[in-house]
Amino acid sequence: MSDTSKKIVLLTMAVIMALGMGEIVLRVIDYGSITPEMNFGVNTQMALDKGRFLPDEDLFWKLPVHPRDAAIRAIQPDVAVPPKGERRRILVLGDSCSRLSQAVPPYSVLLEDTLRGQNIEVWNAAVPGYTTWQGLAWLHKQLLAIQPDVAVIYFGWNDHWRATGITDRDYAQQLRGSSLRLTQLFRKMPDPPPLRVTIEQYRENLQAMVAELEAIGTRVVLVTAPSNLTQEARARILQTRYLVRGDNAGAIHEEYLNVVREVCVGSSANLLDASRDFAEVGAPKQLLMRDGVHLTDRGHQLMASLLRSRLAPDLASDAGGAR
Repeated sequence: MSDTSKKIVLLTMAVIMALGMGEIVLRVIDYGSITPEMNFGVNTQMALDKGRFLPDEDLFWKLPVHPRDAAIRAIQPDVAVPPKGERRRILVLGDSCSRLSQAVPPYSVLLEDTLRGQNIEVWNAAVPGYTTWQGLAWLHKQLLAIQPDVAVIYFGWNDHWRATGITDRDYAQQLRGSSLRLTQLFRKMPDPPPLRVTIEQYRENLQAMVAELEAIGTRVVLVTAPSNLTQEARARILQTRYLVRGDNAGAIHEEYLNVVREVCVGSSANLLDASRDFAEVGAPKQLLMRDGVHLTDRGHQLMASLLRSRLAPDLASDAGGAR
């Protein structure tokens, strides 16, 4: 080896060692560690500080165990779900639209009530702020193991809100420590910030959930999210910076709705086009809250009714009992 080659090799080794030592130092001083930073209706960090959410290394955050959980059959990542018996299981997987309600229980409970006598239980795996990325991660972590006969998947809003920094996918990589801290020294935050889940990733996440559930014999129903994006609702979205000026909330939402429809066309998943069904019923102020996103009590009742009608053929074909 020539002297020049030796110098190049030594210089390369020195650079690699310097970079390695720099990475180690940054990790020792905890530079670049992150805390939940996503916008999803309330500030995640504030919710964590107040104990409303608990950090989770796989799901970003989770709800603390609450006495109300049993009443709505809420699933907790750290609490084992009872083994499946003779009752058929319906799993509702989603965000605050499937979890939060007012005077009446969420539609998952209302659905079970309407199916009383049919040997069916409905489990609620919905957490405020969750995206399809978190839903897919939860499937891998726990939900596939509960062996649902039917899965109702209702995501979308949080996927197409603006992140305050990075996408869910990149955020997960940082939480796992798989990204270099050195790169963060030179990282410039994009303007505008990215959507939490890009439309391509949204499609991939839905397709993956459908495929993995169907692989264990679960029938899947994908739900399009109803909306009532009034001028007041749009102003609130801008105020909270879920979207930024220049974004068209209605157009972005419709793009994500169309992905849900397309995934159903390209798979054996069933579609509950609640966005169109709610619009056909009319009376949006009675069905959706002032934010134009969350269901009112009447909205939960309508969603339960729509689901019962949509699930009737599947439930009738399974009348012989659980798998």
